[in-house]
Amino acid sequence: MAKEAVEQAVAHQSLQPRPALTLVGTPRVLPLDQYECFIGVSTNVQGLKQFISVQAAQRTPTLLIGERGLRQEQVARVLHQASENWAQPFFAANAHSLDSDALHSLLFGPRGMIETCEHGTIYINELTRLPALLQQRFAAHIEEQRWRGHSGKQTGPRLIFATEWNPAEIKAENRIAYGLVELLRPSGFTIKPLRERSEDIPYLVRHLVARLVRRLGKGPHEITTAALKMLCDYNWEGNIDELEGALESALVNLPPQQIDETLLPSRIRYAALKSIPPSGIDLPQMVDDFERRLIETALLQTGNNQTKASALLGLRVQTLNMKLKRFKEKDELSE
Repeated sequence: MAKEAVEQAVAHQSLQPRPALTLVGTPRVLPLDQYECFIGVSTNVQGLKQFISVQAAQRTPTLLIGERGLRQEQVARVLHQASENWAQPFFAANAHSLDSDALHSLLFGPRGMIETCEHGTIYINELTRLPALLQQRFAAHIEEQRWRGHSGKQTGPRLIFATEWNPAEIKAENRIAYGLVELLRPSGFTIKPLRERSEDIPYLVRHLVARLVRRLGKGPHEITTAALKMLCDYNWEGNIDELEGALESALVNLPPQQIDETLLPSRIRYAALKSIPPSGIDLPQMVDDFERRLIETALLQTGNNQTKASALLGLRVQTLNMKLKRFKEKDELSE
């Protein structure tokens, strides 16, 4: 069914734009067609819209499960904007960039977010990577708020957590995190990766291209059927973030009015390569693209910690620094 939907969307990409989607909040009407996390026709996207409409009317802690690059923070911001407390502050706490003491002070300190953001929203970007002490503190806080809710005295900010791990996979490694995830799962939602809902990709491409040409100050651009099929067939490990990056590189590098397959990164053009085309391939560029992607993934995964990223990649820190410097010089020359 998904494959048929992809083929139909690719073949009929000139169809009339779909009517704007809206989420009716209290007391606001929030258009969803401007947010890429809600663009598409898959059952998962439809389920996410329904989830937001239900959760917006509640204040229970929420869990978003999904891989990196799926714009979980955007989902959290939409949930906040759709709620009756939309005018209150929204805070995003980055669990990767702060140590345990700094995070604890930021969240639970005397003037921390939990105390000062009573009617707002706090978004935690990676629940299962929080220090164990903070995971326990959040579990106790959530249980206390539930008890207060039964007594009609519920206070404090809305909490939205995100995790890219499958809860079933963390049970043996981190039982505290597993218990916290299980506590939150009744009010959670799993956002599927793009490779499991490729029928959404044509709609995402159209949305992202339109937004990018406005931001970059370029004229209208169309994408060829062959290029769109390549994008639909590609296994997007970085999901929406990676898709947007690929489209931006195609728009920035050359000024044509039509995006064809030759403008896509080589890792996408040759992802399903079973034979070398008569025109040949650029092997050094393909290797460079692959190497760059692995390094970017390692840095993202370790919160831009080069020592930890080097260990993941099996490199010396000096070697990683040298490669990053080479990529930077190459980018500067191509500008």
